[in-house]
Amino acid sequence: MSLHEYAAVVKNLRGVIYSRLEPDDFEERLTWLGKRFRYRNLGLTPTVLSTYGEVVQRFLGKPLLELKPPVKGLMELVELYSELLELSIPVVEAYCYASMYVSPMIVLDGGCLGDLEPITVDRVLVKGPLTDRDYKLHMRIADYTVLDFYRWATSGALEALRRVSGGLDASSLVEERVEKVRADKRRFWRIMSGEGSPFLLYLDLLPKLVERATPDRASELLERYGEVAPATLAIVSAVVV
Repeated sequence: MSLHEYAAVVKNLRGVIYSRLEPDDFEERLTWLGKRFRYRNLGLTPTVLSTYGEVVQRFLGKPLLELKPPVKGLMELVELYSELLELSIPVVEAYCYASMYVSPMIVLDGGCLGDLEPITVDRVLVKGPLTDRDYKLHMRIADYTVLDFYRWATSGALEALRRVSGGLDASSLVEERVEKVRADKRRFWRIMSGEGSPFLLYLDLLPKLVERATPDRASELLERYGEVAPATLAIVSAVVV
């Protein structure tokens, strides 16, 4: 993907879709989203595109957009993360694409939240159904969460990998991210509850990576993907619809 194409997509992207719905249910959710994002795009990863090919064709450009790897080596890195962290390719792929495109994830199936549990560091719960106005406002706020954290989170991820590669403790950097997320939840004060169903998840691959990677694996990752890996390790908000 050329730089100017990437810049145009990032500017107009509202979310990266993750789903395990049946095709008919997937189409119903896309119809709902399409009415609310007429002027912004929702991105499809290669896995989602191949899974829902026939349905997707009817929505491409309104509002769906096929996402392509913005840099070489992204899918190799996704496979490395998947193997090292024992996570499925679709989960890692959606997370890494959302991170690289500086965008939230849009999770279309509450039943697949278990897939994301291993990389969920916090969540925003709501009681009862939300209005369309609530969704529009707080999906926009979720966008700001990724953007506002992005430079700090990706730079911190690089430093954490460097510490692990040198045999040093990176737990303080991980804990700092957890504290930032905890404070960020205040953005959602209008709808947040102490109990209920998840509206938003905070996803972070770095804690598992710090836990699982040996110094040799961290060194290998930095040597092979040092310019790519930090961009895949943002703190990503995931809105459940």
